[in-house]
Amino acid sequence: MIDGGILKRRDGTTRLRPTGSAIGQVGTGLEEDVDRNRRGLIAAGGAFLSLMQVGLLGSARAETFRHDDLFSATTLDEALAALGSTPIDDVSVDEVSVEVILPEVVEDGAVVPVTVSSTLAGVEEIYVLIPTNPYPVAVRFEIPDGTEPFVSIRLKLAQSGAVYAVVRAKGRLYARVAETRVTVGGCA
Repeated sequence: MIDGGILKRRDGTTRLRPTGSAIGQVGTGLEEDVDRNRRGLIAAGGAFLSLMQVGLLGSARAETFRHDDLFSATTLDEALAALGSTPIDDVSVDEVSVEVILPEVVEDGAVVPVTVSSTLAGVEEIYVLIPTNPYPVAVRFEIPDGTEPFVSIRLKLAQSGAVYAVVRAKGRLYARVAETRVTVGGCA
């Protein structure tokens, strides 16, 4: 029990209260409060997760979007068709408004840093396509309104080749291509 800076023990001895908090120390009477608060937090967290699991709690943006045709494409043309475009010639190559940064030479294809950004207004989605991988669509990002269109990721590259950054802005596709050389492949 704590009384005016003096700690009274159960055996009747007293000593000055140590610096710091005595919460949770055996014999202070406060460990019961800590246990009660901990149990309440665990119960509230369990209820929250249960409601999220059954779909009664959550936002519309938390929904999972399925893009089976996009991520199952095995060629660049199939991936672009899934995006609503025809071959890469129909995608506007924009060297100014879309920027893709990756190393020119990569020692290990399993971990390749790639950064994509855009100065276009109304960017809705950013894709990274790698035609030399078994499945060319590496990643898709949905960019909410008012968000800066910038992503930085690490990808696996099967071999040397082109990396396409494709940006959808106001319903049109814009792309930028960067080349890299991989000395050890990352995809099997």
